[in-house]
Amino acid sequence: MKKLLLSLVFATGLLSSCAPQSTADNVEESAVTPQNYFVLNRNVQQLKAIAKAAGELAVADSSTYGEFNVIICGKSVQDMVTPEVMDPFMEILNANNVNVIACGFSLKKFEVDPSGLPEGVTVVPNGIQYGFEKQKEGYYSITL
Repeated sequence: MKKLLLSLVFATGLLSSCAPQSTADNVEESAVTPQNYFVLNRNVQQLKAIAKAAGELAVADSSTYGEFNVIICGKSVQDMVTPEVMDPFMEILNANNVNVIACGFSLKKFEVDPSGLPEGVTVVPNGIQYGFEKQKEGYYSITL
């Protein structure tokens, strides 16, 4: 658990340090271009730390903060249909304006019925492809 927290603190710092620094030349551009983020995640137990990182980035980048997405893929999609597991995470994710996305490929592979997902979860056909598309759009990203 200690390693996980240290990794997430490091990841938050890394994401923050990757943000373009404002200069006289790019102040106008950064005010127009939002900083968007996504995390490709395979462990729902990390969602609380992800939500905390999103909240801290929203404060640190308040004038340029755009959106924060977490894509849940792999076997962990099975946990998404268990309210006892997901309800506490969804509460903190929603409080920090994190968009929760489930990988449709993983849902099919692990035979998870999308109708059992928490309210507000979006399903994309392929979470990995979605992540690559977001990278092409300039999103900052990390995989956990």
